[in-house]
Amino acid sequence: MKLLEMKKKVLALIEEIDDTQTSLTNDPDIEAKLPYVINQIIFELARFKKIPEYVEQEVKEGTTFDLKDLDNFYQLQIVRGIKYDFLTETLIRFLENGTAEISYYKYPQRIDINTPDTYEFDLSEDALEIAVYGIAADLLKSDISNNNGIIYANRYKELMQTLDPRYQLGVIEITDGIEL
Repeated sequence: MKLLEMKKKVLALIEEIDDTQTSLTNDPDIEAKLPYVINQIIFELARFKKIPEYVEQEVKEGTTFDLKDLDNFYQLQIVRGIKYDFLTETLIRFLENGTAEISYYKYPQRIDINTPDTYEFDLSEDALEIAVYGIAADLLKSDISNNNGIIYANRYKELMQTLDPRYQLGVIEITDGIEL
């Protein structure tokens, strides 16, 4: 899904869309808040429905590598192909020369007022469809004249409960055989 489609879905849901405007809405408060609220909800969802990433890194024995140097690093999944030790939560030392195959989860790109509408989200479609309700809820939470913010917040919470964080079933790897 692209950013423009996300904006249209949210604004249509909260009945604030105006396709004749370049900003898609006549409400300057909603227009100003929209990119930042989208960013907040997308980051929240990315911590639950993680965005996988994979890189290969040529390394030398004894070198240290800070996982935070990876593109938008959030959380390590696994390092394969080379022996290593953790020095800290995000700092590892390689114990041999070779190619480190690093699978990790990343944060999405930050959304702000300058992000082009053509930006395509990395987050999965199921999470993006849920995001619409979270964004709508946050946009309307200070609107005391109606309860739509509360209604959308409750729907967002309900849908979050159904979101499956897995991309695949677990895998078991056995090396050097097993003894029975």
